[in-house]
Amino acid sequence: MSMTVDLFVKMLYALGVGVLIGLERSVPRQPSAQADPRDPEADTDPALAAAAYAPDPIIGVRTCAVLSLLGFIAAFMGTHVSAAGAPVLLVGAVALVLALYWRSDNPDRGITTELAAVAATGLGALAYAFPHAAGVLALLVTVLLASKRFTQRTVAQFHRVELTGTLKFLVIVLIILPLLPNRALDPYGAFNPYKVVFLVVLISGISFVGYFLTKFLGAEKGLGLTGLLGGLTSSTAVTAAMAQQAKQTPAIRSACAVATVIANATMFGRVLVVVFVLDRVLFLKLAWGLGTMTGAAAIGVGALWLWSRRNKNTGPHSDHETGLSNPFSLGPAIKFAIFFVMILFVAKLAKLWFGDSGLYLASLLSGLADVDAITLTIAEQTRDGSLLHSVGALGITLAVASNSVVKTGIAFYSGGARFGATVGTVLGLATAAGIAVLLLV
Repeated sequence: MSMTVDLFVKMLYALGVGVLIGLERSVPRQPSAQADPRDPEADTDPALAAAAYAPDPIIGVRTCAVLSLLGFIAAFMGTHVSAAGAPVLLVGAVALVLALYWRSDNPDRGITTELAAVAATGLGALAYAFPHAAGVLALLVTVLLASKRFTQRTVAQFHRVELTGTLKFLVIVLIILPLLPNRALDPYGAFNPYKVVFLVVLISGISFVGYFLTKFLGAEKGLGLTGLLGGLTSSTAVTAAMAQQAKQTPAIRSACAVATVIANATMFGRVLVVVFVLDRVLFLKLAWGLGTMTGAAAIGVGALWLWSRRNKNTGPHSDHETGLSNPFSLGPAIKFAIFFVMILFVAKLAKLWFGDSGLYLASLLSGLADVDAITLTIAEQTRDGSLLHSVGALGITLAVASNSVVKTGIAFYSGGARFGATVGTVLGLATAAGIAVLLLV
């Protein structure tokens, strides 16, 4: 077989794989005495100084590069020369690497460098058939190797209850949820087991993410980021999750309120984006009303943040200081899911009795459970001309308003009077301002 450009490129991939992994193993991190604050991998923690990384004197850049090319040669031989030669070369390379590990005189030495060398050999072989895949995998391996300090610090902060909570969450998401039927089991179409459990998972997941963000970033930053991300999916679920945490841990009540208002401000903006995609004319009708709600909620976030900072009511960085103890709790999420199904059932019955002719009533009832469904329905009707844009804009605004009322009730019921009053005041003022602007424009 003659040399081709494609074969040469594959050789370069194999060489690059070995050099990349070898560099990570060879370049020393700075010891604590000479730590560079710009280097996130510098060992500045005295508790970890004893475990400081030292470059391997045997397996470095050249060794990993040669092993990777050896894997490439094995793959080439297995395809064009002898199928039996490939496994002999690969097994020999792995045996040599393991022999170097067994000869080590350091009883505390790990096997990570040797495993990295074995990985370089295998990725070199993979580069012959799938060079791009080999390059991506080499990058992932290198990132994993370079994250030694980060993983050490992170694992040192974990507790057993957090591991078991994570396992419970994964069991529900990966095993239980896919097995549930995704269809309504009642004649009114209100009870869908899959959607109900998905809602439970969503609320628990938001609380779960909020727990770890709070643990590593502190209550103020962690819960604020939780509210922003959760609001893109379900502001109602964020409200339920934050109310639960506010009641369990009064020290972070203000941070939970800020996160809840952030989620609702995000929801106002999310509705505008959906309408913009479906019907630009309807978007222009809604922009003033929902834009005012978004702005008023944002002002409310700022006011709550300043108030919480003044009263020093936001939690510190440690989960022990904030009182957080369990990252995964199903009880409050299940209670909310039952409440959600009851509201949805009432809304379905009301629609069945009154029909779809009363759009405003339908919007109010739909908003009790979900804003997205009525938003999509109205946007489709205004786009095809079966509904006036002014009527559609008011219908969506009413749905958003009724949804805010429901979330205020959730805040009072699950989070207590103080949390409910804080969230309800901001949502009430934002919603009222939006409706007023819509009616005046």
